[in-house]
Amino acid sequence: MITSSPGTYMLLLTLPEQTELQIGRTRRICFDAGLYCYAGSALGPGGLAARLNRHAAGSKRQHWHIDYLLPFTRLLGALVIEYPRRLECYWAEWAGHHAGACISGFGSSDCNCPSHLFWLGSSADTDRFIARAQQDLRARYALRDELTKRGS
Repeated sequence: MITSSPGTYMLLLTLPEQTELQIGRTRRICFDAGLYCYAGSALGPGGLAARLNRHAAGSKRQHWHIDYLLPFTRLLGALVIEYPRRLECYWAEWAGHHAGACISGFGSSDCNCPSHLFWLGSSADTDRFIARAQQDLRARYALRDELTKRGS
């Protein structure tokens, strides 16, 4: 069950085909097909439950960079940890060491990270990535259905 506690999460997404998208007002990015991970935090009201429900339900309001990409992907699930301090930059650094590519500047406009979105590959081993993240980040994996209010 995803709680309303503060925490950090890493979305796992698949993009079925190469897609060029407008991200924000000024930037266009061409995304390769494949598996992506996105590191974020949920420290505000509603914590992890509210943020992950928003991502899984597909908010019509485009506030964060990830909101522009999500409608074109299939959300598989998220790695999560309940913790009152922001760990997303540490998680993004970890993901960068396991990724095939870094999507420069994506989701990191409020920090010094190169990115918070990473392409893991067109034929990435999702189960192996999840197992490694669970071990290294002490996270648990929640399937997409658990991320919606219906699932929690």
